[in-house]
Amino acid sequence: MVYSLVDTYPLFRKYWNRARIRSIDDQIELWEKDYMGNYPELLKLQIENYRNLGIDWRKVAKERVFPELNDLLPYIEEAWQNLRGIIPETFEKFIKFWGRDFDVVFVLYVGIGCGAGWASEYNGRYAVLHGLENIAELKWHKPEALERLVLHELSHIAHMVFQGTSPREFEELEADPFFLLYSEGFATRCEHLIIGKETWLIAPDSTWLKWCKSNIAFLASEYLRRAEEKRPVNEFFGSWLNIEGKSQTGYYLGHEFIKYLENQMNPKEIATMNSRDIRIYAKKFLENLISNQ
Repeated sequence: MVYSLVDTYPLFRKYWNRARIRSIDDQIELWEKDYMGNYPELLKLQIENYRNLGIDWRKVAKERVFPELNDLLPYIEEAWQNLRGIIPETFEKFIKFWGRDFDVVFVLYVGIGCGAGWASEYNGRYAVLHGLENIAELKWHKPEALERLVLHELSHIAHMVFQGTSPREFEELEADPFFLLYSEGFATRCEHLIIGKETWLIAPDSTWLKWCKSNIAFLASEYLRRAEEKRPVNEFFGSWLNIEGKSQTGYYLGHEFIKYLENQMNPKEIATMNSRDIRIYAKKFLENLISNQ
């Protein structure tokens, strides 16, 4: 097993004990300087994430993140403790599934809403970053939910390795909506395969999966239309966005795409597909769903 842990949470607690009684503007400034100033690469990753989306990170921090931090702190604390407990066993399941080692660094931090899990690069290594504030917001702080989250992000890392890309190169490939459908579907499907059953951590309520199944042709049509028109597909991914009031439907659609590919390939063959074949297979998959409605 080859992994390491960068745990920034103890320093966050020291910062928050000083900052919690200050104004939100002061909290953000102290977060940037006194807390994240100790992890400049981690700070840069978060700021670049919003810059690439054309979003002011300070506005998000002020309106969406810092007003909730104090109420979320008990869940953040529990998520931190549980993550430290489940990472070793979960990583062992992951490498056993693939039959090989992966060199990964886990980073635990309280950030500005970039994601509960984020497969990226840190200090020149493949990294899984866990934003404790997002985990707490989504109520994914229990061990079972965290195991699924860790496996999803580790599956992205495996995918990058099999594709022979760096995290930055992989993110550039994901600018293509067809590749994004494939990559998120692959991580979701591998998460389920490693666990041994389909468990939809991303489902916000008990009606979500049934709605996705009943509306898969609509989802396929909308996704294909946007992809071919070169329009953003952001609404299919992420907990803050939605399609017809349902968030994260792209993960379900991508998962079904990978199951479609499994009729012809094994997981490693799927993981190493080239961009041209991905586009061909993805379009065919979506068109078949539309024509069968």
